[in-house]
Amino acid sequence: MRHAAVGVDIGGTKLLMLAEGQDLEAPLIRRLATGPSVVPADIEAAVGAFIADNALKPTALGVAVPGLVENGQVKISDVLPQLTGWEGLHHDGTPPLLVNDIRGALAQEAAALSKASSAVVIVCGTAVGSAYLCEGRVVRGSRGWAGEIGSMPMPTPQGVKRLDDLAGGGAIVRAVGEHPEQIHAALATGDPRTRSIVNGAGEALGLAIASLVNILNPDVVRIAGGTLGYAGYWDTAVATARTHTLLELWDVCTVGRIQAAELVVARGAMRLAAASTDGQAWVQQYV
Repeated sequence: MRHAAVGVDIGGTKLLMLAEGQDLEAPLIRRLATGPSVVPADIEAAVGAFIADNALKPTALGVAVPGLVENGQVKISDVLPQLTGWEGLHHDGTPPLLVNDIRGALAQEAAALSKASSAVVIVCGTAVGSAYLCEGRVVRGSRGWAGEIGSMPMPTPQGVKRLDDLAGGGAIVRAVGEHPEQIHAALATGDPRTRSIVNGAGEALGLAIASLVNILNPDVVRIAGGTLGYAGYWDTAVATARTHTLLELWDVCTVGRIQAAELVVARGAMRLAAASTDGQAWVQQYV
């Protein structure tokens, strides 16, 4: 058996499993497709197979989910509704840790920030989520659910909609009516309809970024997620955010994309799980 920490990133379209440790020459990564019909047993079987196939003995097991987490249980998940009520993974006595996916990303990014940093982390995948640090402390809210930016109401000519329904990858797929691969191809050929939809989604995200910078006055905003890969989306989001942010606040804030973005959530969950296993108290502000 090979000892390693395991991080699991459960998303609206994919399940990413990651193992890292001294017994491994390189990180082990496995990706599987997900979707609204996925149930906890599917996740448990996939992670069990990943561990068994690679002869792993988990030293820590962190699982990140897209939804509200309270007291080690998924309270609600819009993109994966079958996970509601799930209490995470349990594997051969390894203490599990269950965390909101964006909090996982925040934990990973916080490792490289100063202890007094005020930061915003946004992940834009199937839906949009965020998490925040204020002078080094996680902004939790009364129930620990702060950061549900995807539910931010946004006025449109068709009425008020949620940010998820305007800026998320799922919203783009529904609006275009094609799979992501076809959307990328259409953007590459300059299809005006597809470009307009993607740019509109980027503009919606940019307005949300501006709102967060104006309200929270962070020194760092870090953004990840597969939706950023659509041509024009990121550039439109940044330009819109700059236009609608108070100049003084924008000038003291660094806005950028997360490096190694595909692994940031899994690594964050892994980092939290390892620290929890070691009894480090700071973990509690994230979960």
